Amino acid sequence: MNDISPEIKKLYQKYKGNIKDILKENPNQEYLYALSDQRENLLEWYEWNPDGRLLQVGSDYGAMTGLYSRRVKEVTVLDENQNNLTFNRSRYQKQENIRYVTGTLSSFEDAEGFDYVVMIGSLEEPYKEQIAKAKSLLKPEGKLILAVCNRLGLKYQAGAIPDPCRLGKTELLELLCGTKQNDGTVRFYYPMPDYRLPVNLYSPDYLPGKGELTHAVLAYDFPRYLRFDLGKWYDEVCEGKEFETFANSYLTIWSRYEEN
Repeated sequence: MNDISPEIKKLYQKYKGNIKDILKENPNQEYLYALSDQRENLLEWYEWNPDGRLLQVGSDYGAMTGLYSRRVKEVTVLDENQNNLTFNRSRYQKQENIRYVTGTLSSFEDAEGFDYVVMIGSLEEPYKEQIAKAKSLLKPEGKLILAVCNRLGLKYQAGAIPDPCRLGKTELLELLCGTKQNDGTVRFYYPMPDYRLPVNLYSPDYLPGKGELTHAVLAYDFPRYLRFDLGKWYDEVCEGKEFETFANSYLTIWSRYEEN
């Protein structure tokens, strides 16, 4: 995705921080991703430790930073793009529990360790090394929270453009827990229509059935012409109990120990 921080900053100043008016008067998919409070739906439900330390890998224009700063004691935002950090800092200048660090995950060090390392759409190659580094920054009972789009997601099969990082469920599971799946435990969730602007969040405890996603075509990032009837195929994968394979994206929570 292009770096739109200069234009976002100008709009933010022009509208005096009124995000609702920015999005209403400047319809743009990238602005929506950068500013919409709907982004927080992905993790708004999660039970955070209010005394926790959190590392956010990738500033992402601060789309999720506000949520983290309200839920944990200390947030560190790590990004190699100084423009993104500058905008994020101006967006949450009243929040005193956020620290901004310019750098990459591979070179970042922290002696105290974090309760959470969060990578929402910021996983980059080499994936195995990135995940290993993120795990090394966690406290013994810390959580690695990761969101990526699924290479087999139906919306992408229908013609929508995926992120550079796209992983199938088995690939992601092996990266997080190893090929023998003995390196910690992972919980999968399935945000719909995707992790960027989630409306619903499914889990293994509750998966959609036939008919629930028939009309789940949201047009904000879809091409003009779809390659197939998306609603029909959602019905097929749900009825065939294959939704977890063809979900558009994954939200995963990894820990060294299984949670109760």
